Amino acid sequence: MKKTIKIVSTALLLTMLLCVTACGKDEAEETAPVTHASAEELVGKWKGTGKEISTLTLGAKGSYSDVAEGVASITGTYTVDSIAGTLTVNEKEYGMVFTYSYDLSGDNLTLQLEGGNPRTFVKQ
Repeated sequence: MKKTIKIVSTALLLTMLLCVTACGKDEAEETAPVTHASAEELVGKWKGTGKEISTLTLGAKGSYSDVAEGVASITGTYTVDSIAGTLTVNEKEYGMVFTYSYDLSGDNLTLQLEGGNPRTFVKQ
């Protein structure tokens, strides 16, 4: 009986140690910041997909244009925070500021205002 208890106790202890080491994170994972696409990766012309009718142009020096043919256009500047995953647009004519979260997957860009519908684009 003592031998069985000793074997079961040892097996439980080894199982617990295995779980702890398998589930733990190494220091590099804990300290490395999550980054999103860089500003350089977002530069270019982006055509709307689905219900998005705009074409965005993100210039290498921070220029921004959002043209919806026959409807409206917005021009200004933009900045990218690749750590936070945000693209902030400073609209020129009225001085409005829009901050989108962004996701870049290959040639597909999604911009999302808090509480708004996602805007989807493909790189031209």
